[in-house]
Amino acid sequence: MDPASDLLQRPAEEAARRVALGWLADARAASARLVHGGQGEDGGDVEALHDFRVAIRRLRSTLRAWRPELAGSVSGKRRRALRGLQQATGEGRDAEVALAWLAQQRDALAPEERAGLEHLAAELERQHRAAMKHARQDVRSRFEKLDGRLTARLAVMRLDERLAPPADMPRFGAALASRARDAVGVLGRRLAAVGSVEDRAAGHAARIAGKRLRYLLEPLRHEPSVAAIVERCKSLQDLLGDLNDSHVLADELDKARVDAPTQALPGLEALAARNRAWADELFARLTADWLGGGIATLAAAVDALAAELEAEAKPDVEIERKYLLERLPDLDALRAHGVTVETFEVEQGWLPGQRLRERVRRTVRAADPQAEARYFRTVKLGAGVERIEIEEPTTALVFETLWPLTEGCRIRKRRHCVHEDGRLWEIDEFLDRELALAEVELPDAAVRPELPSWLADRVVREVTDDPRYTNLSLARHGAPGEAEGSAR
Repeated sequence: MDPASDLLQRPAEEAARRVALGWLADARAASARLVHGGQGEDGGDVEALHDFRVAIRRLRSTLRAWRPELAGSVSGKRRRALRGLQQATGEGRDAEVALAWLAQQRDALAPEERAGLEHLAAELERQHRAAMKHARQDVRSRFEKLDGRLTARLAVMRLDERLAPPADMPRFGAALASRARDAVGVLGRRLAAVGSVEDRAAGHAARIAGKRLRYLLEPLRHEPSVAAIVERCKSLQDLLGDLNDSHVLADELDKARVDAPTQALPGLEALAARNRAWADELFARLTADWLGGGIATLAAAVDALAAELEAEAKPDVEIERKYLLERLPDLDALRAHGVTVETFEVEQGWLPGQRLRERVRRTVRAADPQAEARYFRTVKLGAGVERIEIEEPTTALVFETLWPLTEGCRIRKRRHCVHEDGRLWEIDEFLDRELALAEVELPDAAVRPELPSWLADRVVREVTDDPRYTNLSLARHGAPGEAEGSAR
């Protein structure tokens, strides 16, 4: 799939459709190769079945990740049909993997043990031939019918008779950022449930979560920062996939021993022992590379990428409402109820100027003292609920060069980002004065959001139109001298 270069700026629904159509095209191309596919048979393409399965997995993952945007375009019946195609081709691919593993073991077996290998290989080759025959005929025919229907529905996007998408339509980059954070969170929880080499269900669930994160980001794999994350996800997927393959192979070995001739049993026992040793080795690698700090490193990379995506997708017009708080909300209680709360330490200062005041900012994730700081340059124009905001990332060198010029016009705060019900509430706990504020970004200036229950009793009043509560004013003059608000 070759995604459009401006995918991030497109409306989320349009971009999701383009991504899904791209994976569908990949499946179509692989399906055409299935006619002579498999293990060199008939001179065919040995990777046809694998490529077809991967394309279908990517398509299913995309349809799942972007279900709200694609509602009405892909029915439950067609989703189940795609799942059926995946399941129908699974046995053939499992047989291919097992046969490849057996070929690697041949030289390590004693001559008297090779009869067991030949016995199992013959059964796997029979399974593979049957699966490939089914794939070349029935599966391909089913896919061709489904392909036409899916293409027709995904290729059409309705905009309620508007000539252009509305300005507040969510952009793909911002929507992708939110989904990526959720996906890596699910992956972390599922990996934490893998306690031993025998935790087959937990390992399989973690593998699925890793695939979903990888396929979610793959449309942007041409970007270096995304490519690195995708490669890490692939390494985890391969590791968990090998572990799953060892479990599948163990089942095949158990079945083979039931009706194997006597001369094959020593070889089957030797293969079972080698398979157990392989599984133990894989789990040791999983423990060393992922169950320690590996997943935390991946989560930090995904979060940094998500912040970049949000910054790129963010319109130059900032629409937000601001509220003065009597005290901070109970953030620990929110986390305990499963609400995502991220905390950052923020330093920002303004360069000298009359009409134009440029701001430089350093942000560090509070939960990870070893996390790298991120730096930004920002210019804001206007006042009230709707303002112009132009922001771009910068480097530590630029920040350190400009920071001395901001002396006398700075603030320090701890920002708590609460993701709930599709909105991002930013709770600013100022560290250099007795003050706490809450902000929420909105799609339209006329929107007055209902305050969430965890925040409502902390709000003193809305201060969106009070110029004393802009960050620049607070940096220049300090907090307003009124007793109504306190950060403590």
